[in-house]
Amino acid sequence: MAENNEGAQQAPQEPHGPEGGTDYKALYEQTLAESRKWEKRSKANAEKAKAYDELEGANKTLEERVASIEAANKALEGEKARASLVKTVAASTGVSEAIVSTLAGEDEETLTAQAQAIAAAYKTPGGAPNVGEAGKFPHDGEGVDERRQFVRDLLGN
Repeated sequence: MAENNEGAQQAPQEPHGPEGGTDYKALYEQTLAESRKWEKRSKANAEKAKAYDELEGANKTLEERVASIEAANKALEGEKARASLVKTVAASTGVSEAIVSTLAGEDEETLTAQAQAIAAAYKTPGGAPNVGEAGKFPHDGEGVDERRQFVRDLLGN
């Protein structure tokens, strides 16, 4: 039973140098030649693969093209509807559009309820709290907590 091994690669034979040792320069040249051969084949296959991909894209059926355009159109319409809904809810509740756009509701009732909850949570009786001037702390001891006192003690103020 003999097997046909025409396509199989044979291990390169080691050339022997003049003194019976291995001729490494000849091995290098042989390996370099093999490398160049496979590089040429690889480049030829890369061009064929690129041509195949282009042909594959050109052969896309009309139905696939229409389906992809319809899917993109549906996604765009969904985004436009969401933006319009966010704008409406933001105007009706007084909550910023940036905040309303981050809410998870998909319909107007849910978004409105979530925005109203946010507005109620941050609503203060007299409007925004008075925080004073930035970077200024009370000097008469009013509102000084342990951390501020600790820092003052460290700095000697």
